Amino acid sequence: MDKSELKRKVCEAIDKRSTEIIAIGDYIWQNPEAGFREYKTAKRVVEEFKKLGLEIEEGVGITGVIAKLKGLDERPNIAVMGELDALIIPEHPEADPVTGAVHACGHNAQITNVIGLAMGLVDSGIMEELNGSVTFMGVPSEEPIEIEWRQQKRLKGELFFLGGKQEFIKAGKFDDVDIALIDHMGGDPKNKISARGSEHGPGSDGFMAKTFTFKGVESHSGGAPWNGVNALNAAMLGLMGIHAQRETFKDSDAIRISQIISKGGDSLNVIPSEIKMELMVRGASAEAIKDACKKIDRAMKAGASAIGADLEIVNIPGYLPRTGGGSPELSRVLQENIVTLLGERKVETSIERSIVRTPSGVVADSADVAAIMPLGGLSVSGSEGRGHSREYKIVDKENAYVTPSKIYAMAIIDLLADGATSAKKVINEYKPMILKEKYMEYWQNILS
Repeated sequence: MDKSELKRKVCEAIDKRSTEIIAIGDYIWQNPEAGFREYKTAKRVVEEFKKLGLEIEEGVGITGVIAKLKGLDERPNIAVMGELDALIIPEHPEADPVTGAVHACGHNAQITNVIGLAMGLVDSGIMEELNGSVTFMGVPSEEPIEIEWRQQKRLKGELFFLGGKQEFIKAGKFDDVDIALIDHMGGDPKNKISARGSEHGPGSDGFMAKTFTFKGVESHSGGAPWNGVNALNAAMLGLMGIHAQRETFKDSDAIRISQIISKGGDSLNVIPSEIKMELMVRGASAEAIKDACKKIDRAMKAGASAIGADLEIVNIPGYLPRTGGGSPELSRVLQENIVTLLGERKVETSIERSIVRTPSGVVADSADVAAIMPLGGLSVSGSEGRGHSREYKIVDKENAYVTPSKIYAMAIIDLLADGATSAKKVINEYKPMILKEKYMEYWQNILS
């Protein structure tokens, strides 16, 4: 069969499953779980893959799921990634009443898209015509939240990174992968059916996570405050020191500092003796992040010193900035199939515009994947309301849950048909920022 016939078959197969695919997307929306706790979500993914007769590996990075579908050849191998985790926003009307978790970033759609793709490829039987393989990845924990809890997992040796894709890299699950694909909800309510394939994506920053524990001395806050050492005052002075550093950050470095106090004291009538803070330092380059971290540590130490408190600082590896992963050929394949499926007027941006990288303030562990292999992305609208807020909701389920599966399938056909000529071009065009085998060494150097 020629490529157009293969595309017709796989899209028909996906359409036949559309009601089922939408039901899966709704189920995952209704059962949100934060990173590295996505047990119900992972179980559903495993169930769907088992129905398709796929080879499955479970428990990767605690909750991750991997399945593989072979074509005429083992390689090139294209990984299609869907994220499993939700955010914690208790204010959202559909948040889990116990955990506060909610899919206010559309990750439920991502993993549904991967399942829909698997259904289409298996049902249509088109892999028998393609020179390569497809690996389906249900990846945990893209959202870098609950850092203190994850740090405890790190201390127990259960994790090294905050991100699931990084854990997959560390475990060697990308060693036999040549190209990676991922999508994300776009969320433009004025154009609910739009998609974008890009070379470099919108440009994600990297980050370093840090925890600070200020140790003071407790005392009666009314009767004898002079006998105490107020750890909260030390922390407040440290934050003031950070604010005083902001004018030293270059605009081009896109430094952004976010922090929360996870423990602010024990009792109102006792001088706070222990204060815990979680902090995230975002930036457009590893060098800029390291420079900002030095200034932050200096400010926090000064705050502790001024009050006479002790301070413990822990650095936790975040994500790399998105500085690579591009392939003009991969952008072309994605973009052309978006236009074929949706029409020119439904495409959000042109290829020329999409390869321009500007720091966005957003962080994503897909940037670590882009550092070691070519990565292509889709942005498909179908939601409205601000992401990461109580307003977020999915309003076009067909486009959110079903459309990306078709685009993935059509792009995979172009990449792996005709002896995988297009996929081989993508691989040859790509220049890695880090060799796969050097990835852990690279991160160890950053942490040191």
